[in-house]
This record gives sequence, C-alpha cells and structure tokens, in this order.
Amino acid sequence: MTNNVYGFLYSKTGLRDAAKVLRDYLGLSEKQAYIYKSQFDGNETLKIRMEAYEFETQSLKEGDKWLFNGAVAGDIDSIKALLKEICDPLNAKGYKANFEIYDENFEFISEYP
Repeated sequence: MTNNVYGFLYSKTGLRDAAKVLRDYLGLSEKQAYIYKSQFDGNETLKIRMEAYEFETQSLKEGDKWLFNGAVAGDIDSIKALLKEICDPLNAKGYKANFEIYDENFEFISEYP
C-alpha cells in the first residue's frame, strides 16, 4: 500500500542544509537526497528518492516554509517510523517538519509529530 504524506518543512537556512542533515542521519547518498534547481525560475526543491518512499518540497511564498509531500509504501507503523527518522533529526537541528498521513482514498489516518 502507498499512502500519501503531506507536510511542511520550515528552515531559516534553506534546503541545502536540511538535505545534508537528512543525508547524514539517514545514510543517504547525494543521488538519493538532493537539491534540484529549476532552470526556469531558480527555485530549489529538495527531493528524496528511495525504493519504498519519495518526498519532494515545493516552495511557498514565505521564504522559510515549503510544502514537503511524499508517498510511502507500508503499514501505518512503518510510515510513522520513517516520518520519525525524517522529522526528529530536522527538528533537533532547528528545522521544523511535520506531516499528515492519508490513505489511497485520501482519508486522513494520522499525523507526525
């Protein structure tokens, strides 16, 4: 089962430092967690690509806030465990990340934290 995960990422220092925190904590390579810079408008997007999950940010008008959405395969316990691995190191380093989890019918299941 793939669930839809919708959230926000708050960062006063931008996305590059947040990507480094996630790479370091989750043991991801620069190909798995990276910054894509739009050639059209220069906006940066944090992308995380793994077999069991994908996440991507989308910039908002506020300079320190991004949508942070993704898709995660697994049951609710494994999804919450993954969100804990993403949120906890970011929150510990002064960023803020939070998510809501929806099922394949877009019905709310839970949130983290």
